This record gives sequence, C-alpha cells and structure tokens, in this order.
Amino acid sequence: MDSAYFSHAPILAAAMQMTSGPVLELGTGYGSTLMLHGLCGAFGRKLVSLESDKEWMLKFIDYGRSWHSIRFTDDYTDLIEYTSQWGLVFVDHGIAEQRGHSVRMLKDTPIIVAHDTCHHFLYDYEPTLSEFKYRFDYKLEGPMTTVVSNSIDVAKSFGRCCL
Repeated sequence: MDSAYFSHAPILAAAMQMTSGPVLELGTGYGSTLMLHGLCGAFGRKLVSLESDKEWMLKFIDYGRSWHSIRFTDDYTDLIEYTSQWGLVFVDHGIAEQRGHSVRMLKDTPIIVAHDTCHHFLYDYEPTLSEFKYRFDYKLEGPMTTVVSNSIDVAKSFGRCCL
C-alpha cells in the first residue's frame, strides 16, 4: 500500500496524546481507522467513524465496539455529529468538496487534523483553515496534513514533536 495513505499518522498519533474526550473520524481508512481504534480502545475514548462509501465502510465494520461506532453517511453537510463536543476530529472523507465545510462546522473542537491539504484543486479546505487562530502544516512525505485549533497553539506543540 502506498505510504501516502499514512502520511497523517505521526500527526494523528501526537494529536491523540494532546487531547482527551471523544474522537470523530470523517472518512475511514487503513491508516486512520485502525490507529484510532487501537488508541481509543487503549485509552478508553469513544470513537465515531463516518464513511460515505458503503463498500469501503464494510472493510472496517468488524472494528465496531460499544465504544467505536462505524456508520454510513451519504452526505457530510448536515451531520448530527456537528452539534456534539469532540476532543479530536480527523477529516479525510471522500466527498472532496465538503471537507472544508466539515472543518468549519467543527471549528470549536480543540484539535482538528485535516489530510490532503496540499491538494487545493481537489478539496475545499481554504479559506476555512486560514481562519483558525493556530495552524501547523506537516509535509515530510506524501500529502500534507494540517492541524488547526482556536484554543491550542498547534504550531508550537506539533513543531516540537513532528519535525
């Protein structure tokens, strides 16, 4: 499997250490779902994974537990999850033009990790990411991952651990 699918892994692992509370994963994948499942299980955190591709979702459905909900959504514009409080959100879902909207709707989350942020022509991340008080862009290998927050100085925090 191409390492580009895992380029967010160091950032996501560090974000798990810096946050507490439930985790929302928008878009499932081998690099994120398996890691978040293991970490949330080990640390007793609730995990909700939403996926818009039914066949892809079935690859992860067996990871469902009392603390890990895996559900289908056909649209990311009006999710009930946008009204909940999350400790960490990971955005990497398959409806490209709705990624920026997802970030915008969750702007009060302590840390949001967004994958593939270097692909401006595909994903509607900007100008939403630029509106956050704190931002850190990570690109050592593969697609860029961006961390944003309005309450945590992620540039300072992630700059120490992930460069």
